[in-house]
Amino acid sequence: MRGIGAITVIVILLFVVLVGNFLLTMGTVYMQYWTVRNIMSDVATTPGASKRSPQQIWNDIDRRFSINSVYDNVTRENFSFEEVADNKYLVLEYEVRKPYFGNLDLVASFGRRDALAP
Repeated sequence: MRGIGAITVIVILLFVVLVGNFLLTMGTVYMQYWTVRNIMSDVATTPGASKRSPQQIWNDIDRRFSINSVYDNVTRENFSFEEVADNKYLVLEYEVRKPYFGNLDLVASFGRRDALAP
């Protein structure tokens, strides 16, 4: 044996390219989710958030989206409000679909529920 063969090198390179493409594609999606999650938590924990109207809360979220350059995947339709007992919640649910390789897509579903501060 003198070393690895040409086929082994090609397979290793293909694997590295596929893993790198996956990390770049999904890394940006998760970084955006972490930003959205932080914005949502900040808005929900603002004192008096439960007394504000959905329009006021959305305006605050939208302003922070503009500041943090969140333009893709998350819209007003992805946010909703729930009221359980005496607590109000801000709910986020959205899905991101990114092309990966050929006719394969990567799909990530995100969901979060934060209680609005009294």
